[in-house]
Amino acid sequence: MRSSSVSIKPRPLTTVDFTTVEESLKNAYRDVHSQYRQDDELEVATANHRRLAIILQTISASFGRPITALDAGCGTGRYFHCLKDVRRLVGLDLSPEMLQAATTPVRQHQISAEQTELICGNIHLASFAPQSFDFIYSLGMFGHGCPLTVELCNRFHDWLCMGGKLFFNVLDVGTFPLLTRLRKRLRRFLLPMLPERWRKAVELRRGGLPFFGLTHRSLAAILRASQFSHFRVSRRVCRSPLWSGVHLECLAWKGL
Repeated sequence: MRSSSVSIKPRPLTTVDFTTVEESLKNAYRDVHSQYRQDDELEVATANHRRLAIILQTISASFGRPITALDAGCGTGRYFHCLKDVRRLVGLDLSPEMLQAATTPVRQHQISAEQTELICGNIHLASFAPQSFDFIYSLGMFGHGCPLTVELCNRFHDWLCMGGKLFFNVLDVGTFPLLTRLRKRLRRFLLPMLPERWRKAVELRRGGLPFFGLTHRSLAAILRASQFSHFRVSRRVCRSPLWSGVHLECLAWKGL
């Protein structure tokens, strides 16, 4: 069932240069990948991680047969051990350093996937054959530096087998104070209008990571404009030693 009947036309992200964003993210993760791997040990012990683990286990086991899964933006492989009944697991991430850490992921002894394949690539530019996966999930990728777009949702839809399922989260703009949200929104509108050298200077000053948080309504609008006709969106408060805030979580499925 669709989660909302409100009609909102999603704003196309025509100004996003995914190659430039990719380089900014690579540079950022190059400096922190070792810390991410250490943080895995803390996060897996939290109630937040246990809740997500149950969701991933439930979805992956719901097919009643061995499946093929894609972890989009897999990072250090924090969620690899949460899957059940997976024949082939593909982990995609744009950071070579994060993928190297994913070769020895947290709780490696609990990973049940028969085959794991790690691919270095940008999710917005990646290419997989139609109906390659039964289950696609992405946790912690959308928001800072990586936007969720109608086009990407359509890619996910194309990559899913009939009856396949998609689960992901994205930062809720409500996580941030009102003044911060207004500044981010104003910057997002004005930045494309600046001369290139000024735009690059602004991006460098703010770390080169644009913010792509969404509201419940705007996320529902993106999904409604995509090929997904069945989805549910919920709002979840996340509290862990690593990060506290609000995520929007979505479960979508490709109808038979």
